[in-house]
Amino acid sequence: MSHTARQGPVGGSKQTTRTAGLLPRFAGLLWCALILWLALSNLVVPSYGYSRYETWAAVLAGAAVLVLAAGYPWLLSRLDAALSPVRWLQIPAALLGWAAVFAVSARVADAVRLPPDWDAAAIYYSGTAVSEGTPEAADRGYFEVNPNNLLLMLLLGKYLEAAESFGAVDLRQSVAYLNAAVLFSGMLLTYACGYLFGGKQAARLTLVPSIILIALSPWLPVFYSDTAGLLFPILILCLVGLAARSRLPGRLLLWAAAGAAAAVGYGIKPTVLIALAGAVLVLLLSIRRSNWRQDLLAGTVAAVLAAGTFAGTNAALNSWKEASGIPAAGTSDSQALPFTHFLKVGAQQYPGPHGDYYGAYNEKDRTTTLAVEDPQERFNAGLRAYTERVESMGPGGYAAFLNAKLRWITGDGSFFSWGEGSMDANAFLAEDSFSRWVQDFYGPGRPGFGFLLSVWQGTWFLLLGLCGAALFLRAERLQALGPVTARLGLLGLLVFLMFSEGRARFLYLYVPYFIVLGSLSLQAAEELAGRTWRRRARQAPANPAPKMVE
Repeated sequence: MSHTARQGPVGGSKQTTRTAGLLPRFAGLLWCALILWLALSNLVVPSYGYSRYETWAAVLAGAAVLVLAAGYPWLLSRLDAALSPVRWLQIPAALLGWAAVFAVSARVADAVRLPPDWDAAAIYYSGTAVSEGTPEAADRGYFEVNPNNLLLMLLLGKYLEAAESFGAVDLRQSVAYLNAAVLFSGMLLTYACGYLFGGKQAARLTLVPSIILIALSPWLPVFYSDTAGLLFPILILCLVGLAARSRLPGRLLLWAAAGAAAAVGYGIKPTVLIALAGAVLVLLLSIRRSNWRQDLLAGTVAAVLAAGTFAGTNAALNSWKEASGIPAAGTSDSQALPFTHFLKVGAQQYPGPHGDYYGAYNEKDRTTTLAVEDPQERFNAGLRAYTERVESMGPGGYAAFLNAKLRWITGDGSFFSWGEGSMDANAFLAEDSFSRWVQDFYGPGRPGFGFLLSVWQGTWFLLLGLCGAALFLRAERLQALGPVTARLGLLGLLVFLMFSEGRARFLYLYVPYFIVLGSLSLQAAEELAGRTWRRRARQAPANPAPKMVE
């Protein structure tokens, strides 16, 4: 059961919000404890991804980011005060600031764009073929095995067709701008979500981490499902957060929109579905005792609506994919990699450049899976391989493996960038002098890469620490429906990645969740520090009388 709590000012007015139910809150606190363990253990014994950072440099960078993140809202409040006599200037000033962030992100994306590689190459070149009206030139074989990337390719094809109609000459540059635009939209939604859950202060606390990890993303050089998919979990969280503050029928319409958004996101990155599933679970497990009939009915209708719009949108998208003829009709189901393949891959490890990789892509596993032609036997073969690997480890060994795997996945603040395919830091496409200067910060082996890597890693450690700190903070807003929904979604994601194929790249589309939760914890910590300081100030004697000396 849950209750209604009054939280702090949101946009200048008091807002009433529902506290999540006991079970979701407990699950969220378990996630906080897990995140705290993963953060602290990686600080002591780092688990490196493709790039190796220096822990001391990451810690110093994290401390600097903390100061900037906490100080930036103060600077903005001073700017608000300065503009208060001419309030009409506040909105243009805010728009100018956001435009500057996007302009920088788009220019950096243009500077660091790379030739398409690995799976991103199949999506780009096939999308180009579709945009030119020659779908027969698409890589049908790739999409028969990986139908999960078909929707992204078709959407990219439509975008490239539109770009060409507007006179775009360099389509790779157009894709770079698309990547920056999608990430910037995710940053805007992260800000909006912080505003919904904690007001203007919490929203502004998201800005510095968002600029570092989203606007200047480690994956800015590559347009793929991890960046395109980032938009959808945070969009779902915004929609259900807004629904919690809305009346009927608006609340139900927002849940229906969340279901439709989840279907599109699922078609781009299947783990987006975890965001919607977590939101529905929190809603149904947060029935207020005093209002249980109405809450149960409204929650059930909302869940049914979300499921219905998800199913309807998913069916429409599948029809579009089938109509494209890529892959050929009747081949996708029989040729696609089964889920048991990803279980098999998720239960193995092998040496990487700076330590073992746990559950990462394995070419040998892929080859042996595809060598089995019958779909059912392919499914069974993957399951047998998974159980054999788990049995060979034993219960204790498998538990230790899963712990090491989670530490490895969550310990990389660059999110396995440069670790896929044959990405080469000497293959940047832009050649002007400014782009060359920017490239020196983005590529491994480049002179400035160590600095940017430390900033990414330090920001990530800071967010993990702040998310885990919610275990000890008692602010009511931290236990409201929105933050608990984010925690439960992230718990579901970690459980999924713990058993399936995984690496830090698969976490990236949920980075906005970490930023929102981190901003709320930082806001609660600032408020706690302020209350403590004021209490001590009241208790201190004011101007004690001097002692008389006789």
